[in-house]
Amino acid sequence: MPEATQAPAAAGTKKTIKHYLQGLTPRERTADDAVDPPKYANTLKAQYEEAHPGVTIEFVPNLAQGYEEWLVTQMSGGTSPEIVWYQRGYISRDYNKGWFVNLDPYLAEPDTYVPDNKTWKEIFQPPVIESGKAPDGHIYMITGDIVGTGFFYNQDMFDKLGLKVPETWKEFEVVEKAIKDSGVTPISISFDLSGGTQLWGSWSTRIIQDVMYDKKMGMIKGTNQPVPRTWKPGENLPQPVMVKAIVEKRYGATDPEFKEMLKILKDWSQWFVDSFWAFPNTDVYKLWANGQAAMTWQGSWMNKTVLNDPLIKFKYGVLPKIPQITTETSQFGGIDFPAMAGVGGVFQYAIAAEAEKRGNLNETIDWMRFITAPKNLIALLNDHGGFAPGTVDTTGADPTLAVYTDMMVKYGTERMEPFDSMLTREFVDTMWNELQQFLAGQMQLDAFATTLQGQMEAAAKSLADEHPEWVK
Repeated sequence: MPEATQAPAAAGTKKTIKHYLQGLTPRERTADDAVDPPKYANTLKAQYEEAHPGVTIEFVPNLAQGYEEWLVTQMSGGTSPEIVWYQRGYISRDYNKGWFVNLDPYLAEPDTYVPDNKTWKEIFQPPVIESGKAPDGHIYMITGDIVGTGFFYNQDMFDKLGLKVPETWKEFEVVEKAIKDSGVTPISISFDLSGGTQLWGSWSTRIIQDVMYDKKMGMIKGTNQPVPRTWKPGENLPQPVMVKAIVEKRYGATDPEFKEMLKILKDWSQWFVDSFWAFPNTDVYKLWANGQAAMTWQGSWMNKTVLNDPLIKFKYGVLPKIPQITTETSQFGGIDFPAMAGVGGVFQYAIAAEAEKRGNLNETIDWMRFITAPKNLIALLNDHGGFAPGTVDTTGADPTLAVYTDMMVKYGTERMEPFDSMLTREFVDTMWNELQQFLAGQMQLDAFATTLQGQMEAAAKSLADEHPEWVK
């Protein structure tokens, strides 16, 4: 393990670096935990503080909900921790607010915790570190991991019903019907507004949209050339491109492709758990683990839990890909789904501008270099068990995560900027609320699409007024 070097803090001074670690926050096990929670950050903290007696590392308790509202309040009020967890796509939205430190100069310097290192930046895989880049070309966030998702299925149940892993959407529907006819819920999923729609609603709309718009990607981008998938969601059609496309009416919620996406999602929802729009998102995994649902769509962050959960009494597997929507299902079908995966999961950290104002920036940078040294980072991620390292050196990484990263490498990720960061926070909050109403039968498709179109255009105009260079 890389040893901590001498502290950059001046002798006689004592500085505190507060770090919001999100899912890596160390804590004690509770009665609700199926497996041991992360704790390894405490080991790194102890090692660092021993070598740096002038620095104290303080972990901010992880919030169960309301993090984004809390973060905005902290950032706006100048009271944020030195290091905050930050969603990759939000950088485009917030980089010009003066909240974060431009990390380019520091990434160009050596990471002294990595032997023979010339620049801190080179320890990361290029798509990973580049994911923290804003439209102004500067990197404001350190990304250190790769995240994926997969459809977990009850293999014993499939075998009992004589079902095979589906390759196409039509085959998927046959499987789902057979499961439901047997009296079991086909898919455990939630579209509640305390986190369900924000997760599964986001995932499903994004990947279906990518397929529906496949032949129009070049037109939306304004190049009329094919747009490839990459490891970074939205890399080739980022926020500025999408804003311009909406303003110029090359993309919108009333497009036939967009409405087809909504129709497919609505049709699919018949196989979800009953009253999925009100089903607690915290119960989604439990329903599957208890054998009451045949499938569930989970993130790689659940990998450790699934592997070690004593509740699971059956053999299970992960679908090698999400079944393809062919032209038999939709005129816009015909290509495989992108992986719902990408660079940046639990290890996405931005350094608050307040760190410099408090005189803690050098110490904050040094701590980040220490925990991103590959041996330290990999040990930290392995302790969590749900994320693959985004470093060039992956020695010692957990091999059970390969199923998720393999899908990303093979199928890429969605090409458009995710809805969560495509426009404004107000827009996406409203969209998820209305999507839930639509899926629950409280709004008709055309009414939803028309309403969303107006909101989309208003949000795009607001951003275009704020960034006129985006629509030149």
